[in-house]
Amino acid sequence: MTFVGGWSQIMPATEEVQKICDQMRPQLPERYPIFKAITYQLQVVAGLNYCIKVETGVNCLGSLYIYVFRDLSDQLMLKDHVWRKLSELCEASTLPFPLDQIKQHAEDRTGKKYDIFRGINYKTERDEDAKYFIKVQVSECIKDHLILRVDYDRSPKSNPTLHNLLLDKTLQDPIEYFE
Repeated sequence: MTFVGGWSQIMPATEEVQKICDQMRPQLPERYPIFKAITYQLQVVAGLNYCIKVETGVNCLGSLYIYVFRDLSDQLMLKDHVWRKLSELCEASTLPFPLDQIKQHAEDRTGKKYDIFRGINYKTERDEDAKYFIKVQVSECIKDHLILRVDYDRSPKSNPTLHNLLLDKTLQDPIEYFE
């Protein structure tokens, strides 16, 4: 479910998303041997924002994400392109904050009450603040894991903030960057 201003779940790229990538490719300053859309997210605004993960054929650390805006007249505009690199997997027991601090926010966001809210593992992306992508088990069912995106700046009075979450994940689903 996407709400106005919120980002959708990660979805496999479609033919339409690949066409958007093909149109945006010449606008990038770098040239890539491959430019294949892998996954994407949508954000409903006065138009649509796309966050598209792209395979480039370049052997480097991280993944290329392009941000594209489609206005109400169907015009496309490349807003940004960013290489995102997440850390290796870490055990959830090493998080610098307790998951209990964000459990209520996850319950409010999903409209569900969780008797189990157990951190499994996580990855981070560091810039001015740290972004934590945390896999959490929320029941004994196979598809009952969430992946949370939590912002936390480690200052003494800082609290973790739930930025977004992905639903219906399994223990085997990879942790990747999402808006």
